Amino acid sequence: MKITHKFFLLFLLVSFVSVCGYAQSQKGYGISSWAGWKPGQISKVNCPELRSVPLILQWNSLELTTGNYEFDEKIGKPLEAAVKEGLSVTLMIWVGPHAPEWIYEKGVPLVITDRKVNALGQKTDGQKKYPYYLHPEYKKGFFSLINAFGSYVSALPPKLRQSILFVQCAEGSTGDGEPYKGVPIEKKYEISKEVWNQFRLESWKQYQNAFPGIPILVNSDSNGNLESQWLLDNMEVIALKQGMFSHGYYVSDNDKRLAKLEFIEAEAKKRGKRVLTRGEMDGELFEMGWSNRNIPQALYWSGIFASHCRLDIWNVPTQALMEKDNLPACVFFNKYAGHRDPATSPSAFCALRDGLDASDFNRFPAETFGGKPENKKDPERYLNIAKAFAAYGARMDDPQKAVGGGMDNRKSKGVNDVGWSTLPNNYSRFLTQIAIGTGDVAFFNIDESIYGRFGRAFEHHSGKKQMRFRLDPNFNAKTVKVNITYLDKGKGTWSIGLSGQEKVTLVQKTGSGKWLTKSIKSSAFSELSLNYVSGDDTLFHLIEVDRIE
Repeated sequence: MKITHKFFLLFLLVSFVSVCGYAQSQKGYGISSWAGWKPGQISKVNCPELRSVPLILQWNSLELTTGNYEFDEKIGKPLEAAVKEGLSVTLMIWVGPHAPEWIYEKGVPLVITDRKVNALGQKTDGQKKYPYYLHPEYKKGFFSLINAFGSYVSALPPKLRQSILFVQCAEGSTGDGEPYKGVPIEKKYEISKEVWNQFRLESWKQYQNAFPGIPILVNSDSNGNLESQWLLDNMEVIALKQGMFSHGYYVSDNDKRLAKLEFIEAEAKKRGKRVLTRGEMDGELFEMGWSNRNIPQALYWSGIFASHCRLDIWNVPTQALMEKDNLPACVFFNKYAGHRDPATSPSAFCALRDGLDASDFNRFPAETFGGKPENKKDPERYLNIAKAFAAYGARMDDPQKAVGGGMDNRKSKGVNDVGWSTLPNNYSRFLTQIAIGTGDVAFFNIDESIYGRFGRAFEHHSGKKQMRFRLDPNFNAKTVKVNITYLDKGKGTWSIGLSGQEKVTLVQKTGSGKWLTKSIKSSAFSELSLNYVSGDDTLFHLIEVDRIE
């Protein structure tokens, strides 16, 4: 299909309709499949928590010859099928290693890299051939593709266009932020980060102009201050891929990544702009020891972590989405997806855990645990910290992976409870624990249930008998339901106290050994406490507050 400028007036009209109707598309936030959905593959019938699907296209199958596009077949028909299923859609065209052969016939150099393994650490011959992105003929063909893509989408019927949550700008190696996987064999084709990011900015501008009214999502992992500032100054919606918030719950340096996102959120709020984030869990879920040993548990805690990091759309492998044991992870994530404002969020949560951070030399001083602040790669320090918490279940199954970067962390063959600049303490949204650790102790690897990866408990013999929590003051509900998930082990008694209310709710354990949830309905409160009363100590997983009115 040849795209011309005859659609220009319709392009403007549909753009206006899309802007007016965009708020409705936020219903698609939540669980999405991955990667490259096709009609009939997965739907709300076999995955009731599915909210959107990704159409991931390849340039070499869209434009077989110059200027002739297969948009109707590759985009139009799948879009219609998704909308019929009640699903929203995200769009992305992979370029780079998926560039058409005719690009090279126009003189674009073919770049071969030294890549030997894929993202899962497996030997591969894939994605070693790339175009030289800076060649004029490549840029001409790539930018023409973007413009034709935008013109086609703009001419779609409003119902189809409004189903699109975002279009991701993939500039180089799939949706990642770098040009190549591996290093070019010929050094003349290497591209510096500064030059590459200039090319990325050019690509963003092309997408922005081609898709008015639709958010353009970019990979944030490679962004510096210049790129972040450009997004804040020029994009109406700051749409970011946050890859390291979606690949599990124990990745190095995520405290810095979250601080960077929080800065962008604050700056966007000053400008009256929204932030939209997405990330994917990939095949590592089935391949790596930390996850495949207990996939439902790994996915559940990954979903809680992603919610803590305010991920809006989480792409999960189709195979995992169709397993009933993984449904709790999807239900939890969907409950909080897209809710960044406590004044309108339906719920608040605090999932109890402890993050043992080897970079914290105040909590873990060098004279006791060894190591130096400038040396991340000292496995002995990690092992010493884990040993101090071994009585509470802490483990280090693969310390060599723990001392590496995010990609190495994701390849761990087992559980690691100590990381470097990992997020400390609980995962939460609008409900935070006060004076963490003063009235409780943390446990690790409690059992094989989805809840049992982490928890916090009373330890009455050492005087730790109370946990206190504060609800965000802007979570201004009149009536709420409080849900507290605990391990019914032993025969102890504990209580729930709410600020401003004299009544205390007593809970007597029965020793069933099961995880149970105690729910109470209450009027508004600002603080909540869990209190040891008698008998055996109680271990807790999750506190949730659901808005009733």
